[in-house]
Amino acid sequence: MQNKFGFSLSIFLFTLILTMIMVLFFHKPPYIPLFISYMFTFFALLKYFSAKELLNMSLKGVKRGINVMIILLLIGALVALWKQNGTLPALIYYFSRFLKPHGFLLTSFVITSIISMILGTAVGTASTIGIVIIGLAHAFGYPLPVVAGSVISGSFMGDRTSPLAGNVALLSDMGEIQQYNVLKSLFKTAIPVFTITAFLYYLFDHHLNFSAKYDISNLFTIIVQNYRLSAILFIAPLTIIILALFRIPTKTNLAIAVSISFLSSIILGYSPLDSLKVILTGNTFYSPEFKSIFSGGGMVSILPMIGVLTFATALAGILEDTGIIKSVFQSIDKIKNFKLAYLVTMLLSTLMAVITCNQALSVILPSRIMINVYERLEIAREEMVRAIADSGMILAGIIPWNLAAMLPAAVLGVKVTEYLPYAYLNLLFPLLSIAFVFAKDANELIKFYQKFVEKGRNLLQN
Repeated sequence: MQNKFGFSLSIFLFTLILTMIMVLFFHKPPYIPLFISYMFTFFALLKYFSAKELLNMSLKGVKRGINVMIILLLIGALVALWKQNGTLPALIYYFSRFLKPHGFLLTSFVITSIISMILGTAVGTASTIGIVIIGLAHAFGYPLPVVAGSVISGSFMGDRTSPLAGNVALLSDMGEIQQYNVLKSLFKTAIPVFTITAFLYYLFDHHLNFSAKYDISNLFTIIVQNYRLSAILFIAPLTIIILALFRIPTKTNLAIAVSISFLSSIILGYSPLDSLKVILTGNTFYSPEFKSIFSGGGMVSILPMIGVLTFATALAGILEDTGIIKSVFQSIDKIKNFKLAYLVTMLLSTLMAVITCNQALSVILPSRIMINVYERLEIAREEMVRAIADSGMILAGIIPWNLAAMLPAAVLGVKVTEYLPYAYLNLLFPLLSIAFVFAKDANELIKFYQKFVEKGRNLLQN
């Protein structure tokens, strides 16, 4: 097939617009528009490819997502076991000594940021401290989407910027530059974005006083009455943290954590059959007041996400192997200045995060396409990797059908579309990055930042 720009662009835009409208405006599950987009693309391409060729491309794409499907199922199993054997209640019970309702959003953001900088992974952060914060949010009566937004913001701070993050290593490889130089470039926008995000959560805490939906002492009573708080319950969470520090693959890490949690359930008196049932269908907690906190999880709850992943990866396989993605961006050689190159890099990375549903591809594909442009214009590659990190890589955490968002959302039990408006860090990175590029010099950005802080102070005084 000779890829014509108009044909490729029409398929590209149809997929993008349909998915965004149905998910963001009509609140339909992402697998519905992705399935429609897949079928539309499949039949539109039958003129150029055989059905067998398109199916092989689809299967090739799906195979790339099998590892993530397994991770999703392991997350469902882990959350269910933690709710059954008391791991989650125990973490909530003890962490409530440190996390109080006053300043909850700011504290949640800062703590998750610290943990994510240590672990270098959003999923690992959400699976440990994130799930505890969500449990406490239930108890304090905070709206879960708002709290989940602060957790996601903190989780992706380290996912993007930590020296231990796999994404930083990927940026270093794709840009063919030293990791130190990558981090130096990333921190140019990371520090102001982190500060502004923290300030926004502070304002949220200051102006919105949420009355506790539940009496926290009543929650403690329920936990003590229904669970046996044993030291064994902390083995699985600590294992996740330790293995993450040693860069053990997420799938292996979670599989070990599920095994430990399963054994913990048996040691604490739960039958193996009941625990297996919980792994499949989720935990059931019979106290109506706290049912929403300690019920749920299980592999069955993950099946809608598996559907999203299946159609998303199948569609991505076709779009890549038919050359549609490459055809849409065939005119990049005409770019003649730094600002346009930077903006196109951000746009390309964002579109890859939206279309391929894969955070890694939002780094890999733009790097391959744009690196020659930066060399031709004699622009430092550090600029390219920051453009990618501040766009598709960070926005992947708030795209409802992207794997980077689906994984932590599965852990937290909050839909991506619900926490999206409150994930300030993810939203601010591309905005500030563009401002950074278009400022005549660094002093203009500093002045903008100072004006923002001053307006915030005046708001608090009034």
